[in-house]
This record gives sequence, C-alpha cells and structure tokens, in this order.
Amino acid sequence: MKILGTGTYDANRTTMTNSLAAALLTRPEISTNVVNLFEDSFSAFSSYLARKGMQKRGLKPDMSTSDFKVIGNRKFQWALKGYPFRKGTLVTDPIGPVSGPVVQGGATVTTGIGLNQSVFTIYLDTNFFSPNDTLELGDRRTILQVMDSYPEEIATGVWAYQCKLVTNETGAEVLADLLAEGQEVGFSYTAFHELSETGYEKNTFPEWHTNYMTIQRMQFSISGSAQNTVLWVEHNGQKLWFRYQEMDMLRRWAYARENQLIFGRASIDADDNVLLRDLKGREIIQGDGIVAQGDGSLKFQYNNLNIKTLENIMQNLQLLTTDDGMTEVFVMGGQAFVWNFQRLMRDVFKYNPEPLFVTNGDKTRGVKATFNSYEMAGVKLVVAWNKAMDAAWRPQRRDIFGTNLESHRGFFVSLGNTIGGDANVELVSLGNGSQDRRYVRKMITGMAEPGKAGRGEYASNSIDGYQCQVLSETGLCLKNPFGFAEVYKPS
Repeated sequence: MKILGTGTYDANRTTMTNSLAAALLTRPEISTNVVNLFEDSFSAFSSYLARKGMQKRGLKPDMSTSDFKVIGNRKFQWALKGYPFRKGTLVTDPIGPVSGPVVQGGATVTTGIGLNQSVFTIYLDTNFFSPNDTLELGDRRTILQVMDSYPEEIATGVWAYQCKLVTNETGAEVLADLLAEGQEVGFSYTAFHELSETGYEKNTFPEWHTNYMTIQRMQFSISGSAQNTVLWVEHNGQKLWFRYQEMDMLRRWAYARENQLIFGRASIDADDNVLLRDLKGREIIQGDGIVAQGDGSLKFQYNNLNIKTLENIMQNLQLLTTDDGMTEVFVMGGQAFVWNFQRLMRDVFKYNPEPLFVTNGDKTRGVKATFNSYEMAGVKLVVAWNKAMDAAWRPQRRDIFGTNLESHRGFFVSLGNTIGGDANVELVSLGNGSQDRRYVRKMITGMAEPGKAGRGEYASNSIDGYQCQVLSETGLCLKNPFGFAEVYKPS
C-alpha cells in the first residue's frame, strides 16, 4: 500500500470509487498492510512482516492444535522444539567442606569443595538433571556425579543437588569459581552402579510459550466544513481514498502498534494474575513484544561495532533455524547502528568491488554503497532503519559524546521456519469469535457524515461534524526465543 497524493472530495465522483474505509469493512485483511504507508517513518518491522504474509491465520477462541493453542480470546500459546538438553545456572554458592583460600593466577579463590570424595550441595534453577547424571562445569573439564537421590526443591525455582567430584586423583577438588553464583552447569553423560534399578526420563518437547493480546484505540474528529480534502492510496493496483485527518490518526496508530510489537511488556504473570489495573480496578492486559520474548543470552554490548560481533550473531541464528538453505534475518536499528552496519559491509565487499559500481551507459557513472540486503555464508540479512528510535519526541539517554544511545541499538530477527513449518515470527489477532479484531473502525455521525454529502436523515448526535473510532487487538509470537539477538552500547 502506498500514497499517491492528495485530492478534493467530490460527492458526485469520489463516492463512486472505493474508499479505504469501505474496503476495510469488506476485506479486513487489508488492515495488515495499512502500516506500509508509514514503513519509511516508524513501522519498518510490522510493514516487513505484513509484506511477507507472516500472520497467523484461522484462529478462533479456544482453538487447539498440536503446536498452537488459544485460551479464551486474548491468550495464546505455541509449542517450541528447543534444544535436546538443558543447562542450569547456579543460584547461590555451594555448601560443602572448604579448606581455605589460595592464590591462583594472581586471584584469591576458595578451594576444597569435593575434596577426598566429600559430598557437597549445589543449587540450580532447573530440575532437569536426574540421579546418576554427570554434570560438566563451565571449564568443560570438571565433571560432577549427581548422587542417587532426586533434586529437592528448597525454594520456588531452586533445586538442591547432592554431588561428588569425578576424579581418580587423591586430593583433587573443585575450584570454587566454577561453582560461584551465576555459573552454568550442563548434562554430560550418565554413570550407574551394577544391577541398577532404573534409568530416568528427560523431556524437552514441547515447551509451551505464552503471550497475550494488547488492545489499542485511536480516534479522529472532523467538522462538516473541513471534510473535503482526501488522500489517495494504491493497494494491489486498486485506488482507494480516505480523509487527511484519518491519515494523521493512522500514523499515530501505526507508531503505537509498532512500539508495542517491539518493546511491549506483559502485565500478566505465569499464573494469569493481572498486575496492572486502572483506578476503577479494571484489568489492563498487555502482551510481550519481541524484545521481551527474545532470550537474554543473545544480547551483546559493544563499543565499536565490528564484523566479529555480527558473525557471532549470524552464526547463532543460523544454528537455531530449521530451514534448509538460506537463513533470512531481518535487521533493524537506529540511525547510528545502520550507518555503522553499512560501513562494515562496505569493508567486507571492498575486496570484490564490482557490486559497488553502477552505470547507465555513458550518461551516469557512480558508486552505489547502500545495500538493502546482504548474503554471506548461507545467511541473508535484510536491513531497515527504524526512524522512531531516533525520534526527537522520545526520551533519550546520551553518551559522553552527546549521541543518543538508542540510535546505536540494533535488533536481529530470524525469520526461518520452526516446528510445523511456521515462520519464526508471526502477527497474531484472535478476535472475539465473531469479529476480526485486527482493525475495527466505527463512525459516529453528527450533522456531517462521510460519503453522503450530509444528506442522511439520522445522526448519532447534534455536533456539526463526525467522529471515527478505531480499535486493534493484536499481538506477536516469537516462536523460538533464541531466534532474536540485540546489540547495544553501554550507558
């Protein structure tokens, strides 16, 4: 959908042509593409998803399939085929015999944990591990044996494991820094005694992820004397018209919807307790945007963007896709990030400068150094500047050079397929069982009304004008939280 230009409203001519409002009523799927009108301003993300057709279709309240569930008309869940194994994080230091501090590499560390086959307890944030599992620590050289007892949940989300060090050396022990709070622990293999009684089951699929719809509303009003200016747009070769005042409202709606899809935060917890209410006690339910749904392990801080950082991100996203062939990644960010990104890409392609040179016979010659997409090692990057991240009307934090930190922020979204062949990112709109809630538009007429030159006999009120109310109830699902990465500059 694109803007063609302005025009003057003529009741005898314009009403014979489809208005955008009428088209939205008869074909609500057009509403997904309304944001394309503003993709050069601040709806780059949602516009790209709309153009790619990444919208979950055929949904209805309480629908249930093997990989997608609708609960009520605002909550939805999807199944994720994640890693075949899980790792845990130590939530506190271990408990066990400690011999005392020693100096290693210029640092003082406490050793003696697990000395002489003593039992010690570690506390993890998962119950994935079983009796007789062996666990590898962060150095991938130190191995622990879980004792023949199930982990005990000592607090919400905290499990205690009794362990011993696996070694054949007398006096060997575990360095405490490997078991400090925040260190990671993973499954390695199993070891059982002779005539053991049983093995243990581990299930990682499906993991069910949850998100919620967010209701947004906008409106515009127009007087009877000011409704003669219209804008013309084109969608799939069809020309449509709508009011200039509606354009301003749609711009605000597109901006708000884009922000919610990217930066939105859920206001409801895992137990369906709504934590946000208005002054009258009414629940305000919001869903997570793509940043909140993305996994925290793929967030990278940088001072100077370099090709190694980008390659690290691309390799991580490529490993996690289930597509055969090309992995497509949508990259968006602020102006400073996009310029830095373009500069890096020019450095990459300068060794093969042929794509940089363009010519039109003998008329024009030049160098084109701006690309819309890049392909390297089986990964295709599609780059877009999200101008809202540099908008002067948004709050800003600046670095010591006065540069807006948000302008250096960049997002990488893998669009590859996941379980069931679905796209990794999809727009979701559930509706209430009878209406399409992607874009609901209602007119409240007064002494003026759209498209009838004021000839209607009835009105909703006596105001010399009319009002338009719009409502959208949408959300977004990031099927695989590891399919998202973020880079940012420190404050």
